[in-house]
Amino acid sequence: MSSRWSPFYKQLVVIVSLAACVWVFFRVEALWIPVMLMLLLAYLVSLPVNAILHHTGWPRTLVAALVYLFVIVLIVLTPALLLPRLVAMVRGFGITLANVIAQLLQAKPEPLFITPSLTLDPGILYAPINQWLTGILDPGAGSTLNPQDLLFPFATRAAVFVRSAVSGVVTVFFVLVLSFYLVKDWTTISRFVMSRMPETMIPELRRLWSELSRVWDAFVRGQIILGLTMGVVVWITMSILGVHNAPALGLLFFLGEFVPGVGPVFAGITGSLIALILGSTWLPLPNLWFAVLVASVYFLLGQIENMYIQPRVVGRRIALHPIVVILGALAGAHLAGILGILLAAPLIASVRVLFGYTYHKLADEAPFPPQEGQIDQRLFWDELLQRRPIGAVLFDLDGTLIETDDQIVDLVARRFRFLERLLPSNKRRDLARRWLMTSEVFVNGFITLLDRLGLDGHLFRMNYRFRRWRGIREPENFVAVAGSSEMLHKLARRLPLAIVTSRSREEATAFLNQYQLGCLFAAVVTRDDVKRLKPHPMPVRAAATKLNVPVEACVLVGDTTVDVRAAKAAGALAVGVLCGFGEQPDLQAADLVIESSADLMRWL
Repeated sequence: MSSRWSPFYKQLVVIVSLAACVWVFFRVEALWIPVMLMLLLAYLVSLPVNAILHHTGWPRTLVAALVYLFVIVLIVLTPALLLPRLVAMVRGFGITLANVIAQLLQAKPEPLFITPSLTLDPGILYAPINQWLTGILDPGAGSTLNPQDLLFPFATRAAVFVRSAVSGVVTVFFVLVLSFYLVKDWTTISRFVMSRMPETMIPELRRLWSELSRVWDAFVRGQIILGLTMGVVVWITMSILGVHNAPALGLLFFLGEFVPGVGPVFAGITGSLIALILGSTWLPLPNLWFAVLVASVYFLLGQIENMYIQPRVVGRRIALHPIVVILGALAGAHLAGILGILLAAPLIASVRVLFGYTYHKLADEAPFPPQEGQIDQRLFWDELLQRRPIGAVLFDLDGTLIETDDQIVDLVARRFRFLERLLPSNKRRDLARRWLMTSEVFVNGFITLLDRLGLDGHLFRMNYRFRRWRGIREPENFVAVAGSSEMLHKLARRLPLAIVTSRSREEATAFLNQYQLGCLFAAVVTRDDVKRLKPHPMPVRAAATKLNVPVEACVLVGDTTVDVRAAKAAGALAVGVLCGFGEQPDLQAADLVIESSADLMRWL
């Protein structure tokens, strides 16, 4: 029988293993950049892969292969389509910067006489700057600036260039292959890792992974959207002002957004410096005042970005102090060059999450705040009821009190049977259910139009005949949502109730009579009673009028976005139920979302 290790030996093995991993990591510096590129590419590709899997249910290997094929096509076509224009833009921008630096070298600032006794000599500050620029352009300080040499220093080093190109191709192949396998087998890898963890740690580790994923999601998606938005705005604004190389300044601002807090400032200084030296292409302003104008515009755009755009796009997950970003960018540049600079912010934010988790665990505290769920929803709903007491409850029928018509869903799903290889049966049913829920808005609008023309009766008769011809029979007996009848009997003792439905009065009455619920409802509003159907607020307001209750004191319970929109438009509260067509993302605009209408008593 094998002897067990003592806790000391276990801890010693863990510490030695971690130390060995750190030693190996720092010994193979050549792999840092390829591994970082592999992980970054795998993360970026996993976003469309997961989205396609969520909506189609295709095999993960097939989806990953298709997405990577698209990535390879982009890698092949981008140099042919975009690289010449990009090189021309960067080359023009480089020549502009070279001219700016050359003029700075030739400038001889004169003393500024502020008062007879106070004189400011800029030459004292300018001398070290001049010496630094001269050293950059020519360490011998005896040559003149040649933009071609500045932009293409590798022209005379063909062998080094060829070797670098071959190394780059090998690195790209390495990154593509390994990231493909990482994306393809991610579920297997994560399942294997979780199976080796103690069961008590799995929920916290999943929450930790979720927090880290949100950090990177906020950075990648947010910075791309933010960079594109601000880059286009800077491009247009600088073009209007007449700043030289406005498209390149927009591109520089886009790239600068990936170094939060530092990149945009650098881009603004660069644009202001170009405006100071070269002036405007059309504005009749002195260069100094034009530079002040450009700097003011950059400052204004930065304030708009920080106060309005960034909080809505990126959020607070990458909120780092500029000093931390600068130090992280310097460390990243030392370790991994440009890639280290770009990834400094999300890496620091990730370390912050890990450090917070470790600190709370060491202090025997809860490592994460409670997730948004039923507890938070209960607090929000109770506070809302204190401000707006409920005076009446309005109910939709289909999906809320009546089980959804699965016969129609199955019929629509069968119409897409030719997509069997692309859409499995369960996905086709979800697609049919979502399509029926979305089409309710247009169907109700069309019925309203026919009602105004006096043709709605013909439509309903034609629809009835068509359904019979297709073999779709109207149900002789409705199926009520489980537990809804008991809930209605209890709720009717406390509050007045009403029905707000797009069904006919005959159908609504048939359902109420079948379950002997007619005596519980003080008002029934159907499509026969109003000229406009949901999502228009008219049916909700009509029910409130019949109940003699202010519409602001009413709450509409429904299962689709149509019900939520109707309630909000009328000024009533909205409760979404998940026992019908709608799903959680569809009902986010509701004030409360519950599993079933049968659970309503617990909330009211």
